[in-house]
Amino acid sequence: MHRGTRASIALAAALFPFCVFAAPVSVQVSRCESSVTDAPQLTPERLQARTTFGLGKAAPLAPDKATVATTADSADVLVVGKLSHKGPKFRLVYLLQSRQDPTLHTQLAYEFANPRLSDKGATSMGQDILKAASALEEKRLAQAAAIPAAPTVSTAPSPAPTVAAAPEPKAPVLAAAAPVPSSEAQDGYAPYGEEPALKLRQQPVVVIHLGLAGLMGTGPTTYGGGLILEPKWNITDKIAAGVRLEVGIAGGGSAGNGSATVSTAVAVASLLKGEYLFRDSGVRPFLGLGAGVYTLANQSVAAGNGGAGVAQSGGRFFGVAPQAGIDFGGIRLAASYNHILGADIVVEQNVNAGIEPERIKRNYFLLELSFRIAKFGRVNKPMPMPAEQY
Repeated sequence: MHRGTRASIALAAALFPFCVFAAPVSVQVSRCESSVTDAPQLTPERLQARTTFGLGKAAPLAPDKATVATTADSADVLVVGKLSHKGPKFRLVYLLQSRQDPTLHTQLAYEFANPRLSDKGATSMGQDILKAASALEEKRLAQAAAIPAAPTVSTAPSPAPTVAAAPEPKAPVLAAAAPVPSSEAQDGYAPYGEEPALKLRQQPVVVIHLGLAGLMGTGPTTYGGGLILEPKWNITDKIAAGVRLEVGIAGGGSAGNGSATVSTAVAVASLLKGEYLFRDSGVRPFLGLGAGVYTLANQSVAAGNGGAGVAQSGGRFFGVAPQAGIDFGGIRLAASYNHILGADIVVEQNVNAGIEPERIKRNYFLLELSFRIAKFGRVNKPMPMPAEQY
């Protein structure tokens, strides 16, 4: 073969994979399986229809990247969906496999509580599938291009050798098939290992709670009420951060030994707060911690047979507020303890004539009932991590 012809063939072979790579990858849902029997909306047929619908809606959004194949023979990547229970939630895993050599696999996993797959959710998952399929095919083409071709050996012309009769071909001896694990035999896929966590968001991105609070102070014991406002950002379904604003008024009194005491107090708090919730959805116990600035003022007046007295105190303080509660979705029940650590400004005044009133302590307990009055951001929005390829 002429040297220039060989160079042209080598150049074409090197560029061919990149020409193919420019074409969009074609994807088809091969089948869907489900071990869930208590959700009629999630039958294998319904799941396959919703997945195909999502791919059909997602493909026009990036027509240069991926298309939906009409038959399995025309597809570059096949998709198999598997649905199962994971505790109170559903777990949906999409297994993606390239049809041409070298065969590669990848997968996407979702977790969700609502058995209804909305159009937006199906379209978003379709976008994830097409993106993962495009990356899988890109990796396959790169590996195929890296496989070296068999070298061509040129030989000098020589006299035609005497050709001996070839031995009669024998039927190949097939080795006994190695035992295949049950999961591989059923699925037709190589083992994948642990799925990447690709979950659907169960909670809104931003929520605002407004609530009523009951206060209890000590020394002397006072009771009161107040209001609470909490805007929060749900970083994940289990971790939230935000601001807590609370205002409360409390009062109380005592009598005995020939004297009586009446006390009143006002508390205003502006705190930064973080929360950890123990579940993604449903009834969710949680722990919280707030820290910030307290503005406190109180007065105690005592009078009796021995005289009278007045004690007043006010100032700006720093403190923390550990909290425990239960989130029912739109309603919350919680208890917190506001502990004052130090003061920025303190003003005190004591006037007594024979009786010194008992001071109100600055720490106080708070019980609250709050309601979610606003929420922002999509629920059931996928939060994907990069798909792991094998």
